[in-house]
Amino acid sequence: IVIPLPVAREFARNAPDIVLPDWVQVITLDDAYGQKADEWARHIDAGESAAIALVMQTQAEWLLSDDAKARQFAQALGVEVHGSIGLLLWCAASGQIASRDEALSLLNALAGSSLWISERVLRKAHDAIDTLFEDLSA
Repeated sequence: IVIPLPVAREFARNAPDIVLPDWVQVITLDDAYGQKADEWARHIDAGESAAIALVMQTQAEWLLSDDAKARQFAQALGVEVHGSIGLLLWCAASGQIASRDEALSLLNALAGSSLWISERVLRKAHDAIDTLFEDLSA
C-alpha cells in the first residue's frame, strides 16, 4: 500500500500513538502531480486529492477511499475506486478472511466506526458475505 505524504501526516496527527506498518510506503508526489493535487484540493480534501494524484503518478490499479466526493472526483478522472466494504468483500472472496463470522465481525466493526454506511449498503454487504461463504463451503 502506498500513501502520499499529506495522508501520512494526517494519519500521524489523528492517531499519534499508532505507527504505520512496514507494508505502508509513504511516497512524495513529483512536482507535476503535486501541482495537480493542489489544484484538485480546491474541490476535495487535500489528502484525498494527493492520494488520487499518487494513483496517477504510480499508475496504481485503484484508489482506496470511503469519501463520496473524492470517489466521484477520482472516477471522473478514470480512476478505479474501492472502499472499505469492497476491500473487506475482496478479502473474504480471496480467502484472506477465514470465516463468515470473522467477515461479519469486521463488517460490524466498520458499521460501528466513524464511517457512515447506509442500511442498504450494510444489508447488501451482509448478503454478499453470506453468499461468499455459502459458495466457499459448497
